[in-house]
Amino acid sequence: MRRYVYYRVAEGEVGACAEAARAVIASLPFAVELLRRPEIRDGLATLMEVHQAPDEHAAADAEARLAAALAPWIVGERHVERFVPL
Repeated sequence: MRRYVYYRVAEGEVGACAEAARAVIASLPFAVELLRRPEIRDGLATLMEVHQAPDEHAAADAEARLAAALAPWIVGERHVERFVPL
């Protein structure tokens, strides 16, 4: 299962947010890639996490841990999309 989670962060807070995300990601038992869009819109950067979880439970736990850790920096909502292999 893969989860794609994206959210917006103030341009000047990207570094702090990414550092907090990497701390959580380092503790997870599966890979999570952290990306960002190259452009800034309205002073906000868009970040994305790509979770490659082994199952729904692990994915939900990781997403909840990241959401809690990053809440101080996120402007608006975290958008979560799930995909499974065909």
